[in-house]
Amino acid sequence: MTAVVRSVVRSFKAKYWKEASAFVRLGGHAVYWESPARARLVVPAPKQNDDWTDLGIWSIFDLGLERWTVRKDGKFAGLATVRVPDDALHIVKRRAERDSVHPKATLKVNYDCLACGACCRDNEVVLDDDDMNRFREAGRAELLKQPWSKRKDGKVILTLKENGRCHHLRRDNKCKIYDLRPGACSVFPVASECCIAAREYELEVFDGLAPEEWPWPE
Repeated sequence: MTAVVRSVVRSFKAKYWKEASAFVRLGGHAVYWESPARARLVVPAPKQNDDWTDLGIWSIFDLGLERWTVRKDGKFAGLATVRVPDDALHIVKRRAERDSVHPKATLKVNYDCLACGACCRDNEVVLDDDDMNRFREAGRAELLKQPWSKRKDGKVILTLKENGRCHHLRRDNKCKIYDLRPGACSVFPVASECCIAAREYELEVFDGLAPEEWPWPE
């Protein structure tokens, strides 16, 4: 069981920018609506050299983005912001809907990864040079070939079983190659937006309010 303090997400209309800024400074994430069809995600600025473990930055990664701006002045001085892509507006709306039941800017959660495994399902894991060298040095070069891996768009990625589970995910949700696991797996943060989304979509486990409409199985 892993205890993590995660940020709560709130939506704010344009005229409430002061409230949005204050909420983020308390540790929350703000979806700031500049107009009904244009939103900006505002999160605490990551600490130096902490970009890849900061949950705020992972909330940006979950929108398909890799860059952000730490504002030097203006409404959100000292905070990190990104414009939410039009095709990701539904994602931030869902985050705010989910967290509407949580009263504070942060929330302590306890996740048991071995009772979950959601991040090891229907997820594309790209192997970088370090990963591939680690496999070879361990005498496991076969992991770079089918059925374990394949090439896609010039990259090497882990393959999945027909049911969407990673080939290396055991029935007890332990990883068969844990000591050799790819860097993308080892840095994946518990309670990040990517983690929470995986829990929703793969297991229908909701860390807050469930959506009003959901493709519940018949």
